[in-house]
Amino acid sequence: MSTRQVYEEELSSINDSVFAMGDDIEKAIDKTLFAFQNLSVALSNEIMRHDDRIDSMEYQIEERCISIVIKQQPLASDWRKVASYMRMIADMERIADHCSDIAIYIKLLAGMEKVPVPVHFTDMFRIMRKMVTDTFRSFTENDPDLASSVIEMDDQVDIYFNQITNEIAGMMKQNPENIRQYIDYLFINKYVERMADHAANIADWVYFIVNGELKLKFTDRYKKESDTQ
Repeated sequence: MSTRQVYEEELSSINDSVFAMGDDIEKAIDKTLFAFQNLSVALSNEIMRHDDRIDSMEYQIEERCISIVIKQQPLASDWRKVASYMRMIADMERIADHCSDIAIYIKLLAGMEKVPVPVHFTDMFRIMRKMVTDTFRSFTENDPDLASSVIEMDDQVDIYFNQITNEIAGMMKQNPENIRQYIDYLFINKYVERMADHAANIADWVYFIVNGELKLKFTDRYKKESDTQ
């Protein structure tokens, strides 16, 4: 087998690993929503344990990307793909981290008096989930138009985020005895909004792989990334 064939097979294998990591993250998101809706401590613990697996996948893919750059000196188009993979998996790992973060607050909520969930929380969560699904579909299908639509969907999540934040603030005023639960809802609300930001970032890198340019302006990306620190 020629050096070029080995190189192409390794690049294809890395692509498959990125897809597998995405599939794992979609499952983690679904478990997180179910755990939230049912205040499941057991499932929350499972989500938190699963985060180690995602961390390991990120590390392994990153190592292989670095190795292929050092050993194979990829062509410009392939280099764009490898560089994008490394940025994508960083955002993917952050989505998994936020699933684990939300699981922590689910466990706290499970130990307190139950209070009403903000009206549009599930709507926001499901839009974020669709963003992630469409992002990975755009990746597997090399579809820049679908990736572009994901980036635009982030605005819907931001609208819901502001509505829910205002709703929670009103709940705190009306029911100060439950302020601890509402604070936990605020944190969960922010983590879901951040997950949508990361999905938009991933979609932008998919767009870059296909078209060689980014849709998000540098200032927009910088703001999103600094907000997630």
